[in-house]
Amino acid sequence: MRRFTSKSSLLKGLVLFIGAFFCILALHVNAVNSQTVHSELANFRPVTVWRPAHKTNFGKRYPKDIYGRPVNNQPIVVLHETVSSGASTIRFFQTPHYNESEQASYHDLVIRNGTIVHLVSRENRAFGAGNSTFRGPNGPESVKTHKIYSASVNNFAYHISLESPPDGRHNGNRHSGYTQAQYKSLAYLVANSQIPTSRVTTHKGVDRSGSRRDPRSFNNRYFTSLVQRFSQINQAKSVSPNAPAFVEAEPPMPGLEDR
Repeated sequence: MRRFTSKSSLLKGLVLFIGAFFCILALHVNAVNSQTVHSELANFRPVTVWRPAHKTNFGKRYPKDIYGRPVNNQPIVVLHETVSSGASTIRFFQTPHYNESEQASYHDLVIRNGTIVHLVSRENRAFGAGNSTFRGPNGPESVKTHKIYSASVNNFAYHISLESPPDGRHNGNRHSGYTQAQYKSLAYLVANSQIPTSRVTTHKGVDRSGSRRDPRSFNNRYFTSLVQRFSQINQAKSVSPNAPAFVEAEPPMPGLEDR
């Protein structure tokens, strides 16, 4: 009986030792992986290009609504997807649209390889979400800037779109999703905008028509974790007097006039 008890104790001790060893090993691997990912994000610089939208497809941000009331909404981020190729989206925004019902634009577009295409300066109002409202902790927010068209979030929105995958160029509910390169570039933009995640939403989230579903098949958990990591890196760099600037200067406007 004593021999059995001794062997049982030895076996239990061995099991506990092995379990502790693998726990320590897992923690070490996770720490190394986390440090590697952190280092990769700290050195991450997405490729950016400037493809300005035609001046008919964006406008100025108004300090007052059509009733003369001052507007002071804090900015929000609205996420979209193209439901078409990036190239065709850019061509559409660069095409003059003198019919107001056809005018549309984003501020930035993230194509499949992670390249960021600047389309409209953030100082201007992109036409990304008509007939829309943001439902935040302070209640519904929208601004009416046109006597005919419904109030929208465009006056205080930063519109960013993801290029849809080839199997997502339809009106279905889902597709294969976005690339890791797209998520990284998108999170980079949002973190550097310094707009809190509580004011990051989607086209579906602000749409009042019930017809918008973008961005479909979006991994919000992964996106949010990347934004948090980039934000931590920004904070670390901001306290270091020798740290290089993390936010890249926006390309200059090539002589465009607002309508």
